[in-house]
Amino acid sequence: MQGRTGMFALQGALQGALQGALRSNGGCRRESPGTLPAVPDFDAVAPFYDELMRAVPYGMWVEYYKLLLAHQGVRPRSLLDVCCGTGTIAQRLAGEGYRVAGFDISPEMIAEAGRKAQGKGLDVRYEVADAATVNLGEKFDAAFSFFDSLNYIVEPDRLRASIRRVAEHLEPGGSFVFDINTAYAFDARLFDQRQMHPAARLRYQWRGDWDPESRLIHVHMKFWRKGREIEKVHVQRAYSDEEIRSMLADAGFREVLCFHSYSLDPPRPKSDRLHYAALLG
Repeated sequence: MQGRTGMFALQGALQGALQGALRSNGGCRRESPGTLPAVPDFDAVAPFYDELMRAVPYGMWVEYYKLLLAHQGVRPRSLLDVCCGTGTIAQRLAGEGYRVAGFDISPEMIAEAGRKAQGKGLDVRYEVADAATVNLGEKFDAAFSFFDSLNYIVEPDRLRASIRRVAEHLEPGGSFVFDINTAYAFDARLFDQRQMHPAARLRYQWRGDWDPESRLIHVHMKFWRKGREIEKVHVQRAYSDEEIRSMLADAGFREVLCFHSYSLDPPRPKSDRLHYAALLG
């Protein structure tokens, strides 16, 4: 593990750089690969997903992930990307020498991930699988799930099953790091976004309808690209800290840590995203 002085210096640099980059991105970071059964929703955006996410500071996300692993005292060699989308994070980590596998419920996302990895000469195993039932037949030192993918599992029982499946794919003492959107993010209407500049190759307009009682947000999305209009509705659920900790404990995770995202600080009343880090067994 890094010394505390070096770790917190890196924390400060990461937090400032990430928050600045995400603000300049106009919120595109919130588009995520998902695990809902409605596969066509994600298949439809797969061809331009990377274009939508082009301003996301992926390098910073990777460095923050490695910071959290260091904070846990974990030095993994093999990694599992849970709900990997088009595999950008997995490929960056593979390029650093990790053995990486990833899965997603969307066949088109996985096809795009495979094409990208092949084009870069990277050996990354990609599979089409549902997080609640996945069985890759191997174990890993650590697993991660980024870009609020787990919010897309809107049925609590399915999220509980998904976390159990992650545990089944980890070696004893393995790490699971993931982020989730909070109820504050939905209530503050952070999903209300638009990019309608005439010169933009990809234009979009999103509107979120948040229901505090059900804890569900329905995000009505319209995209315009190459003269084609695509309209989709994506659904996310806001999970409480108590729910997340219960699910992790049920799957055998311990030493559960929760951070205001892109930092090692505790959650704040206005945290719109949280990162969790847990160890198995």
